[in-house]
Amino acid sequence: MLQTAVRQAVSHEPSATTETVLEKVRGLLPGIRDRAQRSEESRSIPKESAQEFLDIGLARILTPKKFGGTELGLHAWLDVAIEIGKADAAHAWCASLLIHHPHYLAQFPEAAQAAVWGDGPDVPIACTFTPTSTLEQVEGGFNIVSCSIPYLSGINHSDWVMIGGMVPPTSEGPPDWMLFLIPPGKFRVLDTWQTAGMRGTGSNTVVVENVFVPFEHTLRVADMRDAKTPGAQVHKARMYHAPWITYAPLTFLAPMLGAARGALEDYRSWTAKRASLFGAQVAEFVSIQVHLARAGASLDAAELLMRRCVDVAEAGEPASEQLRARTYRDQARASELIVEAMDTVMKISGAAGFAATSNIQRAWRDVHFAASHVILNPEVSFAAWGRQQFGLERDSKQNMY
Repeated sequence: MLQTAVRQAVSHEPSATTETVLEKVRGLLPGIRDRAQRSEESRSIPKESAQEFLDIGLARILTPKKFGGTELGLHAWLDVAIEIGKADAAHAWCASLLIHHPHYLAQFPEAAQAAVWGDGPDVPIACTFTPTSTLEQVEGGFNIVSCSIPYLSGINHSDWVMIGGMVPPTSEGPPDWMLFLIPPGKFRVLDTWQTAGMRGTGSNTVVVENVFVPFEHTLRVADMRDAKTPGAQVHKARMYHAPWITYAPLTFLAPMLGAARGALEDYRSWTAKRASLFGAQVAEFVSIQVHLARAGASLDAAELLMRRCVDVAEAGEPASEQLRARTYRDQARASELIVEAMDTVMKISGAAGFAATSNIQRAWRDVHFAASHVILNPEVSFAAWGRQQFGLERDSKQNMY
């Protein structure tokens, strides 16, 4: 855990803008690049990286002004995560979550927000929606009997955690998917993160046993899906009134896009002065120019789709099921475009791109790994949009949008 006293001692500009935050982020990039390999080896971003993110106010970007946040908005979130991703995808992944999880917390009842942000907004929070917790409803709330949930990225530097659980059905209704806010000291972390990609995210397993969670520290996923959360009654900013699917997948897309952009930039700089075995300038090859252009266009197209989703989320008006399905589709397609571009960069890098010291191969592994996240599964999201086009009812098992 990071030291609260240290966090609170850091001063922040009260009039922060996206550009002032990005300027501070760019100042951190050389250090992030230097730590990228260490992050891979230790399977977690270094504590100094997490502290730097807090020190420049990243946790405040989507935190409500009522609790000391800057409310810079969802586009600012993407800007920052993409920029960090150019240096290292794992750092960007953790930064994206550090920025975005306060957006989730802001949709909980106000009492939960006050519990976390009562002493200031610079609080790192981990989250998983996976509903595997075993729980029982008791007077005043729920008892988390047992929970062992893997893949909580950034948990090694997080103070609080939000975990998913399915409230058992009752005579009054079906099972209810919910998030539960767990305070510091009420969970354990198991070192289980051994992967080929996104190694530096420290996505370990969290264990919670016999922990009471009051009703005011819970949030229904259905309310997030329909943009009718308790927090929406407290905060006026449009981003707190957006359906879940219009922004949730962006958490993972932004680091992917940044990593692919960084790899493309690295390839361009390297190839601009590279000669082939026969002395010709590689940059003069038309085939290389075409591949580079195609990859660049794919990444630009992916970002356009992502930005359109943000525009829907920040429109301030209820999004129809048709619009939600479109954003769900667009984000999965953006993932495919990023992967295609990353594969192109890897292909034209040749054997040198696979060197252990190559940033390109690390980005390639990280992008492919990130694209495997369940929320980016095109078979699910494309089918949801396709059903609508044929006038079919929504799949009853589909609760994402």
